[in-house]
Amino acid sequence: MQQPTDHQLQHRRQVAERIRRLRHQRNMSQERLAEAIGRDRQTVGQWERAVTPPTVDDIAALVRALGVETWQLFYD
Repeated sequence: MQQPTDHQLQHRRQVAERIRRLRHQRNMSQERLAEAIGRDRQTVGQWERAVTPPTVDDIAALVRALGVETWQLFYD
């Protein structure tokens, strides 16, 4: 598997921060968000630390659970 570029890593960190910020704004724990999207807390933590990116299916579940539009995970 190819290593992500610096630009991709920066974008991944920005998305991670937006997930964390949106979760906090909704007073949701990682556990509660994970339960709402059918994942475990460790996975949500990995996304929020930009260790691994969420899949397209995960993004769809995240926007439903957080009550936001998809673009809000990618742009401020």
